Amino acid sequence: MKRSVRFFVIVLALLVMAVFSTTTWAQEKLSFSIATGGTGGVWYPLGGAIGGIIGKKVPNTEATSEATTAAIDNMKLLLAGRAGMAFAYDYHVVWANEGKLTQVAKQPIPFRLVMGFYEQPLHIVTKEGTGIKTLMDLKGKRVSTGAPNSGTEEQADYVLKALGIDWNKDMKREKLSATESVAAMKDGKIDAFFWSGAIPTSSIIDLSSTPGLKMVLIPVGKKEVDMINKANPGVFHKTKFPKGCYSAVDKDIDAIAITAVLLAMDKFPEDRMYKIVSAIFSSIPDIIPVWKGAKNLTPKSAVGQLTQDALKYIHPGARKFFKEKGALK
Repeated sequence: MKRSVRFFVIVLALLVMAVFSTTTWAQEKLSFSIATGGTGGVWYPLGGAIGGIIGKKVPNTEATSEATTAAIDNMKLLLAGRAGMAFAYDYHVVWANEGKLTQVAKQPIPFRLVMGFYEQPLHIVTKEGTGIKTLMDLKGKRVSTGAPNSGTEEQADYVLKALGIDWNKDMKREKLSATESVAAMKDGKIDAFFWSGAIPTSSIIDLSSTPGLKMVLIPVGKKEVDMINKANPGVFHKTKFPKGCYSAVDKDIDAIAITAVLLAMDKFPEDRMYKIVSAIFSSIPDIIPVWKGAKNLTPKSAVGQLTQDALKYIHPGARKFFKEKGALK
């Protein structure tokens, strides 16, 4: 009888400890950094604004913005557990989950999307008088494919290879930044250039408003989009340069783009993620001072600009929020 009582007491004590332990874990404070980019870019102040919102509106949670060299570095920090969230691009998430982002890891890694923020259309720029009206017309021309090791260069490589254009054999290739490309085009040193960046980009505004020069954005038509996406699944989505986005753009122009996103690992607590995403969308006025595009950010736009492949990797906590708002089925 005594043994039975003693056994009962031990079991009861273990149950109490387990409940206490679970409750403590649930209420444990969560502190993490948000891996962003350079201090002069959009991601660093955007990460700071989000961190401030999290600290103010999500119980027992705090986050700080960490300056980095951007996307690939961010994913490495996330994988190493040195960041809790990170900015990158939607196709990076897809490729990482498929084991194709070898710059980060040579095996599949379960990164998860928190939300999309804004798209970066691929500007393929020329001017009247070059004879360039389509992407295939770039053959034989002087073309800048972006600064070495830049995102622009990476995307130009994807596009040109998909269309069967060898940038070393089929054109005279330059490796210039957006600002350098604009200067070179003004001086007649190049015929076209690539630039991946948000609308509007200041250097493109400058080119578009240059007296005596008619800037032209080369469209990416359906046939070309199909070829590009077949060769690079999960990278680009279709979009448009809207009429008036630059002074020289007098009609909508078909284009392709990537999307800047916030990510986390699959193990990030689901309930906490739900509260974080809810807090972000209830605090849009706090984000607008560091990123004006936030005024147009809605749950629908946050997921609507993602590729179909990327949508598969939305974090469960974020997915719950977007479903409640009708942005996801």
